Amino acid sequence: MFDIFDQKIRKAFSESAVQYDVLAQLHREIGRELTAKLKEIEPSDVVLDIGMGTGWLTKRLKNYFPDSTVIGLDFATGMIEQARKQDSDFDIVQADARALPFKEDTMDIITSNLAYQWMDNLMQSFKCCYSHLKNGGTLCLTMFGRQTLDELFVAFEQCKGGKKSLPFRRLASRDDIKQAVMSAGFHNVSVDYEQIKVRFPDMLALIQWIKGIGANVNDKEIFIGKELLAKANDYYNGHFKDRLGIYATFEVVWVQANK
Repeated sequence: MFDIFDQKIRKAFSESAVQYDVLAQLHREIGRELTAKLKEIEPSDVVLDIGMGTGWLTKRLKNYFPDSTVIGLDFATGMIEQARKQDSDFDIVQADARALPFKEDTMDIITSNLAYQWMDNLMQSFKCCYSHLKNGGTLCLTMFGRQTLDELFVAFEQCKGGKKSLPFRRLASRDDIKQAVMSAGFHNVSVDYEQIKVRFPDMLALIQWIKGIGANVNDKEIFIGKELLAKANDYYNGHFKDRLGIYATFEVVWVQANK
C-alpha cells in the first residue's frame, strides 16, 4: 500500500508527465552517459529500468539490447500513459520500486536514472533490487545526492527561512548511499559523483522548474510567504549569479554494484 507521502509523489509526477520531456534535458544528458556505461556490460537476457518516466531511456536500452527483454517500470499513471506512446517494443509495468512484481533472481541488469533519490528507505529499496537480480547481476544507476540545490537551501537558511521552509528536502549523502547499497548485500560497490551547474533566469524560475518535473514533494504541505520568497531571491541573486543567470548545483551520484 502507498502511504500519503507516496501518493503525493505519484500525483506530482503523474501531473508533470506531459511536460516532463521538455523540462528534463538534464536527465537525458545523464541518461546518455548511463547508457554508455551499460553498453560495457555483457549482453543480458532481462534488463529492468526502474522509474522509467516517459520511457526515453528504456527505449534507448531496447535499441542497445535488441535481443533482451527490456522492462520499463514506473508507479505514476501519467508517466505510464506517456511511455505507452513510445514507438518501441519494451515492456511497461506500473508498480512500486520497493515491491517489484517479478520473480526473484530473474534480472540480469537493474538500472535507474535519477529516481532513487525519492525513495524514503534506500536500503530496503536496494534490497528489493538485490533479491530480483540473478547471481552476478548488475545494479547500475544514477541519483541526485545531498549537494543538489545547495544554493537554494543556503538562500532560505540565510534568510531565516530554515530547511523546513522548502517543499522539498535534502537528499542522501554519498556515504549514506554507499552504506545502503552495501547493507543491501551488494559487493564490488562503486560510488562516484560529479557536480553540474545548471543556469536559470532567476530563483523563481528554478523553483518552477523543480515543480514542473514533479519534484515539489514533502511529507506535509508547506507555504512559502511572499516576504521570505523575496528575501531568498535577493540573496540568491547576490551570491549565486553570473552573467548567464543564477546557477544551481546538481550532484549526480553514480552507483554500480554486483550481486
